[in-house]
Amino acid sequence: MSAPTVTRLVEADWRVFATLRLRALTDTLGTGDRQYLEELAFTAAQWRRRLRAHAQFALLAGDDLVGLIGAQRQSPDVVYLYSLWLEPGVRGRGLGRDLVLAAVDWARGHRARVVTLRVDADNAAARGVYEQLGFGVVEGNTRARQANAHETGANEITMSLSVG
Repeated sequence: MSAPTVTRLVEADWRVFATLRLRALTDTLGTGDRQYLEELAFTAAQWRRRLRAHAQFALLAGDDLVGLIGAQRQSPDVVYLYSLWLEPGVRGRGLGRDLVLAAVDWARGHRARVVTLRVDADNAAARGVYEQLGFGVVEGNTRARQANAHETGANEITMSLSVG
């Protein structure tokens, strides 16, 4: 089997993206979650629009897509990374790093100066990946997530990386 590779999804990949994104939401939040139900109802046009508006990178291992990360421009200088996800069977192999690096490279190519993201303060594995890549915690930027009952009280921290 060849080494996993990261590819940027384009508008024509909307079906593959939809399947992968819904799989990630199911794994992370469950099928009863508001976000999952909202995206489950997306039309083809909405999936295509997401791929136009945001850079979506997928991790290909063999013939299977097993990971995903999104990147969106927040301002001319700032790119925000979101929704890093890996299939449970491939976690712990450093593959999340490959996805983050692809998104950071994309941000550099678009002349961003800073890349930011939010992560649960207790998610040591994800924080470790980000810290190894040079991301640092933005002090005074912790917030409690209240969007879902199972997340109440979970603390997110903002991390950033200077790229320009």
